[in-house]
Amino acid sequence: MRRRLVLAVALLALAAAAPAAAFLPTVRGSALGQDKPLKAYASIAPVVHLFADPITARVAVVADTKWIDPKAVRVRASFKPYESTQGPEVLQLGSGRFVQITWTWTLRCMTARCVPKTPPSDEVHVFRFPPAHVEYVAPGRRFSLTAAFPAVKAVSQLTPGIVAYLKKNNVLHWQAPITPVAAPSYRLSPGLVFWLAILLAGAAGAGGLWLTGRWALSFRRPPEAVAHAAPATTLERALALFFWAREHGDETLQRKALERVADELPPEVRELSETAHALAWSPDTPEDDDVQALSEGARSRPEDEA
Repeated sequence: MRRRLVLAVALLALAAAAPAAAFLPTVRGSALGQDKPLKAYASIAPVVHLFADPITARVAVVADTKWIDPKAVRVRASFKPYESTQGPEVLQLGSGRFVQITWTWTLRCMTARCVPKTPPSDEVHVFRFPPAHVEYVAPGRRFSLTAAFPAVKAVSQLTPGIVAYLKKNNVLHWQAPITPVAAPSYRLSPGLVFWLAILLAGAAGAGGLWLTGRWALSFRRPPEAVAHAAPATTLERALALFFWAREHGDETLQRKALERVADELPPEVRELSETAHALAWSPDTPEDDDVQALSEGARSRPEDEA
C-alpha cells in the first residue's frame, strides 16, 4: 500500500508539472483531415552518403490557419554528432486555409565519430537522430507533436576496388582530390622581371661603389697637389694670424701680429713697415681701412719682386 501511494503521488506531480495540453488536440472540421490542426513531416536527403559529404535535413509543418497561428509554431531538432554548416532556413508558403512552414538544415560530420569502423562495421555507420519536436505556443494553448527522421547511413570513402587492392598489396596510397587550378597570368613575363631585377641590382651596386669611392677619396689629398704647393712665407703666416685674431676679437694678438708683419717686411718698403709699427702700438684700435690698406700693400710686395 505504501508503494502504491508513493507511485500515485509521483504521477500526480508529473501531471501537474506537464503543460495543460501536452498532446495534440482534436478539432472537428479540420482541413487537414483526421481532426488534427497541424501535421509534421521530417526527411533527410540523401539517407546514404559517403563520409564527410553534406546532407540536408528538413522538417515541414502543415497547419490549418483556422485553428493555428503559424507565428506560434516552434521546432527543435538534434543531429549529433553531425554539425550544422548552414541554417536552419525557414520558408513559409500558404494557400487558403493551408500554411506550410519548412525548416532546412545543411549537416556534415567530419570527426572520428562518423567514420565507419569495426565493430559493428568498417563499411557503413548507421545514425538514428532523435525525432524533431514541434511545439505550438499560443496564449492559453500549448501542445506539441514529434516527427521522426529516417535512419542515415554514412559509407566509407573506400570503394570496393580500393578495399580489394589493400587486401592484395597491404599498402596504403593516400589520395585527395584537387580542384584543377587555372593557369596563372602575369602582367610582365617572369623572365623579364628576373633580368630587370638583375639589372637594377647591378646598377644599385655600381652606384654604391662610386659613392663609396668618392667618400674615401675625400679623406686623402692628391700627391701632385702636395708636391706643387708653395710653402707659406713668414709674412703670409703673420698676416693670416692677424686676420684670425681680428675675426675672433683678440686685440692683443692683433697688435702682436702687426708687429710681426712690420718685422718681416723688406727694407725696400720701409714706409709700409713703419705704418705697421704705428698701427701695432697706436693707443686706439686700428681702423679697418688702415688694416686693409696695409694688408694689400704687404701682399703685393712679393709679386712685384717676382
